[in-house]
Amino acid sequence: MIKKLFFTVSIIFMITLNIQSQEINVKGKVTDNTGELPGVSVLIKGTKKGTSTDFDGMFSIKAEKGATIVFTSLGYKRKEVKVNSATLNVTLEEDTNVLNEVVVTSFGVKRQKKSLGYAAQALKSEELLEGNQNNMVNTLQGKVSGVTVTSSGGAPGSSSVIMIRGGTSITGNNQPLMIVDGLPIDNSTDSSSEVASTNRASDLNPEDIESITVLKGPAAAALYGIQAAEGAVIITTKRGKEGVSKVFVSSSLSVDNVMGTPDIQQKYGQGEQIVQTDGSINYNLESPLSWGEAISPGTKTYNHIKDFYKTGITQNYFTSYTGGNAKGNTYFSIGNLDNQGIIPTTSYNKTTFRINQNSKISEKLTLSVLGNYVRTNITSTRQGNATGGSITSLLNYPSNVNVNDYIDADGAQKGFYTGQQSDNVYWSLENSPNTNELNRFIGSIGLDYAINENINLSYKFGADIYDQHSRRITANGSLNESREEGYISQYERLYKKYTSNFIATYSKKLSEKFELNLLAGNTIEDSNVRTDYLTGDGFLAPGIYNISNVSSENQTILERISRKRNIGVFGEVKLGYKEALFLNVTGRNDWSSTLPSKSRSFFYPSVGASAVLTDLFDIKSEGNGLNYLKLRSTWAQVGKDAPIGQLESYLVTQINGLGSTGYAYNGVDVGNAALEPEFTNSWEFGFDSNFLNNRLSFNATYYKSISDNQILSDIRVPPTAGTFYATLNGGEIENKGIEALLSVKLMPNTSEFQWDMNFNFGSNVTTVIDLPGELNEVYLSDSWTFLNSAAGAGVLDASLFSLRGKRAIKNENGEVLIGTDGYPTLTDETYADVDRQPDFTLGISSTLRYKNFGLSFLLDIVEGNTVYNATASALAYYGVGTSTLDRGATTIIPGIKADGTANDISVTKNQEYYQNYYALNSENFVEDGSYTRLRYVSLNYKLSKKLLDRLPISNLEFSLTGRNLLTITNYSGVDPEINAFGGGVPGAGSVGVDNLGTPNTKGFDLGLKLTF
Repeated sequence: MIKKLFFTVSIIFMITLNIQSQEINVKGKVTDNTGELPGVSVLIKGTKKGTSTDFDGMFSIKAEKGATIVFTSLGYKRKEVKVNSATLNVTLEEDTNVLNEVVVTSFGVKRQKKSLGYAAQALKSEELLEGNQNNMVNTLQGKVSGVTVTSSGGAPGSSSVIMIRGGTSITGNNQPLMIVDGLPIDNSTDSSSEVASTNRASDLNPEDIESITVLKGPAAAALYGIQAAEGAVIITTKRGKEGVSKVFVSSSLSVDNVMGTPDIQQKYGQGEQIVQTDGSINYNLESPLSWGEAISPGTKTYNHIKDFYKTGITQNYFTSYTGGNAKGNTYFSIGNLDNQGIIPTTSYNKTTFRINQNSKISEKLTLSVLGNYVRTNITSTRQGNATGGSITSLLNYPSNVNVNDYIDADGAQKGFYTGQQSDNVYWSLENSPNTNELNRFIGSIGLDYAINENINLSYKFGADIYDQHSRRITANGSLNESREEGYISQYERLYKKYTSNFIATYSKKLSEKFELNLLAGNTIEDSNVRTDYLTGDGFLAPGIYNISNVSSENQTILERISRKRNIGVFGEVKLGYKEALFLNVTGRNDWSSTLPSKSRSFFYPSVGASAVLTDLFDIKSEGNGLNYLKLRSTWAQVGKDAPIGQLESYLVTQINGLGSTGYAYNGVDVGNAALEPEFTNSWEFGFDSNFLNNRLSFNATYYKSISDNQILSDIRVPPTAGTFYATLNGGEIENKGIEALLSVKLMPNTSEFQWDMNFNFGSNVTTVIDLPGELNEVYLSDSWTFLNSAAGAGVLDASLFSLRGKRAIKNENGEVLIGTDGYPTLTDETYADVDRQPDFTLGISSTLRYKNFGLSFLLDIVEGNTVYNATASALAYYGVGTSTLDRGATTIIPGIKADGTANDISVTKNQEYYQNYYALNSENFVEDGSYTRLRYVSLNYKLSKKLLDRLPISNLEFSLTGRNLLTITNYSGVDPEINAFGGGVPGAGSVGVDNLGTPNTKGFDLGLKLTF
């Protein structure tokens, strides 16, 4: 028995030894016409044994002689090579045939772009990082047709608003859904009416992003449901790669300065104060502001606004590790951003940690784990027309007054005139901090099970959780009489959102010509937001800025809990014919907790088709003619639910004279238990084409959408309704426009000199077709500017992005009515002819490479947008603006008097004229905001392979980037690209409103990238 066992083992050993002796260790390099190719899949044909190339394009795999190795990589033609020796070097050809292009769509499902019936545009990591933007949203500026991105300014951590194809909501959110690795994340923005606030998508580190696909409009995002009426931004983060084990390090140093400051007059200085016999001050005759006599020659003057800004310094460090094998891969990164702002004491610090782990538990089951931790700390200054706003404070100081002389002999704050009510800005920066701290975790765990080659099941559970603490302080010693003893306002927000996604897919080739793809799924979203608001008036002990340092009777504490649950089921059917003709049908049903029970369930479908004509009718030219032509069309409907808490009226505590308490309706916010979901119907038609041996591509889309039965929140209604504000259904928005993308490869792929250019064009018109009742406008009070002279508004039969402002009363002939004092009467009216949305945008990007040198730039053209310059209004009011230099002159305001004759009453351009008429009349500050901006120019150099062979690194790259170096515009303000209150104002928002904010910055970046 032992002999037989020994004999059997020996035979097995010899057979194994013989088999192994036939295997050899094959090593080699994979390249293209420009150099090494990392991440190329290397697979032994007919087996599941494989690896991938490292960052040097190198690979190593054991294979038998005569075996076939298959090399594949996205964007390159598949190549099969037989093993004849231990060394195998392979060159891959670029596959410019767009038929094989793959994009990430709903729930992270990858689709061939040729099968999509709607427009979708993808950007890779290199394109996103070219401009060296710290806010992820800004990486899309000028690079995607039909997408507009507007920054709220240059303060550290400022938010940016992104809109796709205009806006579909009159009072709701008009920004797209943000999806990271298949799960939605929060991209909300706090109100920026007092301090600059950031949008939560900026918490992501751009270095962690592998690609972004922008799904435009409801058609592209129909499966995502109620959150995707504005389209979706699909973000795919980086993963580890099989066969690659590398460490990547990057660092950059940025120097920023404000793009400019307003022109100010330094001819007239401080006015005199005339103290009456009773001790009072006569403000009617003279002003402590810049309304005094001409400054005497030789007197030292100051440009307070220009001197206020300093050079900002930003340091950005990032390192990542990638590794993987046949059983799994790992990606881990750490990043730190430290931005010292252009305003003293302001800063933005962000630290990020990310880990992506994918493990192959078995041949059919894969486990994925993702974790992203973010910590941010922001120190801000007050902005806009808020109490204590920095620029407002500076405008109080005439140019002949030293604003830095603000401390008296006792160390207390002093004013420059008796009765001063505004704090000195430098005193505020030192003593009245505004801080915001956030800890955020975004994570998910997923399982993917391939039952067979046709059926796949996947499940993912994700969480987006953050704790945010915001605090705004006015210190003891404030000159504001209502805040002399100090003031504190703070809130603590705990945000939790859990998402569960289950998706089943079925793919089957029915015959040689027909292919069927099915998708069905379920999603459950549960959000819970608890916010504690605390305010306190008067600190008991100076310098201790804590709510416990305020007496209990001077404290106000409010807790608000918002909860929401949404359940959805969805499905998709895709039928393909000859891989050239495709039909897509989707359907989704949602159940939302924010709607009444009878309206809680609602269904919406989409139908799309695409036809690759060059394949279907064999009209493709192999040369320089037509290489590819696809027609596409889609109709889609998507529903939208109500904001949280709109069904019930708010109750407040009422205290009567006897001290008893009770709850009663507050008389302001009335609920509506009869709300219904709103729907957006969209149509789009387009084509994709390639010419000149695929060196030129041109894509275009026409779209139209109607959003009706709108859910309108906080709508002002007549007092007869028994309330001031109401939430109701009504109103209709129409969006229509054209998008186009032209891509040109100016040099052939075989040339050492590579030059690619892209032209992104977008034109959109957003019109308010209908409003409920007798309303002819809808505006949000959060967008009111200085002196309440204007606000963003949606106007009936005009643009959603119009304006409401103080204007002179006119008769039916459009003539201004003049009173006996020579002035017209100002009243709040709408601007039906104003559109803060541009007529069109054009982004021109270029990437040029010669050997190891690279040069890229982005030119952004925005044409036809209107800007309301409330900053100029404030400059005029305070007597600081150059528009007030003609003070003392007389003028006749054009119009007619009560008797119908032309006005002939002259008025003097004095303080009364500028403060009570000129600065309040919003018509004086409506301007054309068109501009052309050089977003960035970036030069980079990669160390040659010959030099790298002498160093323990595989890649070394240096870069120099200039940002916002040139702006051409007729706008009289500092920057026509403005969004005064950021993303915190929904609906018509504050895009195109310039209101005493921090201007954008321009600067230079020095960068270094290393790969080990």
